[in-house]
Amino acid sequence: MIWPMLAVAWLFNIIERGSAAWKRIKEILDTTPDLVDGKAALPTEKATLSINIDQFTWRGHEHPVLRDVAVTLEPGKMLGIAGPVGSGKTTLLSLMLRFEDPVQGRLQYGDIDLRDFKLGDWRGKMAVVTQTPFLFSRSIADNIALGKPDATIEEIRAAAELACIDEDIMQFREGYDTLVGEKGITLSGGQKQRISIARALLLDAEILVLDDALSAVDGRTEHHILKNLHDRAQHQTTVVIAHRLSALESADEIIVLQAGHIEERGKHNELLAANGWYAEMQRYQQLEQALEEA
Repeated sequence: MIWPMLAVAWLFNIIERGSAAWKRIKEILDTTPDLVDGKAALPTEKATLSINIDQFTWRGHEHPVLRDVAVTLEPGKMLGIAGPVGSGKTTLLSLMLRFEDPVQGRLQYGDIDLRDFKLGDWRGKMAVVTQTPFLFSRSIADNIALGKPDATIEEIRAAAELACIDEDIMQFREGYDTLVGEKGITLSGGQKQRISIARALLLDAEILVLDDALSAVDGRTEHHILKNLHDRAQHQTTVVIAHRLSALESADEIIVLQAGHIEERGKHNELLAANGWYAEMQRYQQLEQALEEA
């Protein structure tokens, strides 16, 4: 009778744990979303994304995070976003992805407010690569094909070549069938970032967002990835948020956020000539790189 009694005790333990977990899950599932889905259909043709924010304050906070931010992003162009920590870069990205809606201001795609579109349809137009990518305990091919499970190995390799990770993958004994371990533990930080970039490129979304997604790769690899992205710019709009300013050199427009508002804007050379925060940070990073090489 000992083993049946232990099995019954084990069963009651599982039931109690499951009951506690279900209460927490049910609380999340029963929560009504604050963002309301729109009903308008997205335009079939690519359109301009217009951002006009008079002021934005996170709920529960008193001080505005963004103010007087106006940006126009045309199809096929690259927008660079720079600024110190806490300047509002992530908040601006959250508004673009509709994680929040501005009360004082509007974001429009073409002539239609983003709030009029269905959330799923709008977010389906964007592929986002964050600074801290998440990989699953599956093969490299499965991780790259996460958003497009029916992708062929040829399509997966083509995306990996654009992200400059194909050569690294082929050095593994099992190639694209290599298991990466939980959260990609068997890979370096740069390899994980490049696999995440390949995953986003495979989607071939209309708007590609790189949120400091090149911070863990070396300068040479960064240059090749950005060159590949620039060559595809005719059919893909790109938003690059970066602390390392070399990632923004080929951007069609760069905005520098300071304390929630646009302090500087222009192309790379124009901002260097303005001799403001951007130029000062560029000199600092060049000096830092020279010291590392020495």
